[in-house]
Amino acid sequence: MTAAPRLQCPHIAAHRGGMGEEVASSMAAFRRAAIDLGVALELDIHPTKDHELVVFHDDHLEATTNLVGAIHDYSLKALRATLDLSNGSAPSRVGIATLEEVLAISGDVEVSIDIKEDLGADSWVEGTVGELLQEHATGKRVVVASFLDPPLARFRQLFPAVRTAASSAEAIRWYQDFHNQVTSEPAFAVLSLPLTLMGSEYLTAQLVDWAHQQGLEVWVWTVNEEEDLRRVQTMGIDVVVTDYPARALELYHG
Repeated sequence: MTAAPRLQCPHIAAHRGGMGEEVASSMAAFRRAAIDLGVALELDIHPTKDHELVVFHDDHLEATTNLVGAIHDYSLKALRATLDLSNGSAPSRVGIATLEEVLAISGDVEVSIDIKEDLGADSWVEGTVGELLQEHATGKRVVVASFLDPPLARFRQLFPAVRTAASSAEAIRWYQDFHNQVTSEPAFAVLSLPLTLMGSEYLTAQLVDWAHQQGLEVWVWTVNEEEDLRRVQTMGIDVVVTDYPARALELYHG
């Protein structure tokens, strides 16, 4: 008789604050996720022209807002004056949040911070992120991520005690090592992996076990459908990143 698959309820992280249930990357979304739902926050940060860190996903504004151009060409004051994150879909204009503002309301929930831009060797971004984490005493419940290697390398050098996620290149190398059964000593603490790879399902309980044997957490994004939320329960995934955190909570915990 075949054994029933193991079931484990992963922790839940609200992708961009839970963009399927609130305006993406808005303070309302982050407050609801952290305070009302008590789930982890997943967010992305960009630098502004006046050296502030704002929470937004894309490099440019025009796809989802009422403004055009790159975020780093705007000052925080200019963004605050006119930007509408809802692009007119909300009853009133939804302003942009800073990283500091989100950390201030995050309480005890975990926060994943994705650095979206590489400003080069003289970048101030990584140092500012670390200083904000120290100010808000959040170092132990934060994961700093980036698809890019250089920001992660700079951050790790400055703040070696803060957990980081694998970059895209690091995740690919780790995945190759898994297939070759080569044990590595990764510089990261978290593997943040897409639910599918080029349209194919590739995540398995064996992959997750291999990661856990190396002391790694496995986060999977972006998991929205009930079928997928149930499937990852059988794999031992640590955190699911979802656009619908309330739906995932109801599914996992009733």
